Amino acid sequence: MRSVGQAATGARRTAALPGEPLPIGRSSSRRWMKRLGEVVERVPRHAGSISAAALLAAFVGYGVVLGGHGPALVDFVTARSGFQISAVRLTGQIETSDSALLAALSIEPGGSLLAFDVADARDRLQTLPWIASATIRKLYPDALSVEVTEKQAFARWHDGNRVFLIDRNGVLITDEFDVSYDTLPMVAGRGAPELAEAAMAMVSAHEALADRVAALVRIGDRRWDVLLTDGPTIRLPEVGQEAALQEVVRLEAQAKLLQRDVAIVDLRIPDRITIRLTPEAAEKRRTDLAKQAKRKGAAT
Repeated sequence: MRSVGQAATGARRTAALPGEPLPIGRSSSRRWMKRLGEVVERVPRHAGSISAAALLAAFVGYGVVLGGHGPALVDFVTARSGFQISAVRLTGQIETSDSALLAALSIEPGGSLLAFDVADARDRLQTLPWIASATIRKLYPDALSVEVTEKQAFARWHDGNRVFLIDRNGVLITDEFDVSYDTLPMVAGRGAPELAEAAMAMVSAHEALADRVAALVRIGDRRWDVLLTDGPTIRLPEVGQEAALQEVVRLEAQAKLLQRDVAIVDLRIPDRITIRLTPEAAEKRRTDLAKQAKRKGAAT
């Protein structure tokens, strides 16, 4: 009887009472497996193939991003969805060729309009010599509109070896240009491009000089020499340049100074004008003085 009771007691110890929590481990695993089975029974047919494809796509996408090929993938997909760039409209260009603009845009064959980087393309356009600014618009579904503004040549600058076109701000444009720009004023010397517009305005304000300026030469980045086409070189001082030009204009009106055989009108020293004759005129003057001296000697 004792053994039977002990067996009964042991059986009661292993049996679960109603509402009593199941031991952790074996019973919880069975419950999880039962729920998993219920979920599997509800999965539609072919879901396994779809899940496998999704998993493969996820791995491929991860590899693309990790390898830095994301933009290329976007370009590829969107281009084949009807957004492939097939036309580019260019406006505003005069000095810049269409081929140069297209090369700077760097549109890949079959490239996508959606993936096209407008900011980068604009930066590339503005590296071209003549381009001051550029506006790029996407015309969906498959075109680009590119409007450029070119720099305006103001003068030519001689740097000692080459001649460049410059704009009003002294920005160098290019050293490759045709003869149509040969009529632009010439400046030379270090520091001349940045000061060219102000210097030209100062000289051109005087009617007697405006149409006769061949070049403005910056000397030591301190002062200007004004070279006239059919007259002398006017050496201006470092300060008081406007007053010096007014004095030259006064002498021209009174004595036709600029129409004489004068090579240099030097105004670098305040309150003093030094005149240097052309070599031919100087030689003639020496000859005349010698003749005068000879006549005076003969007379005595």
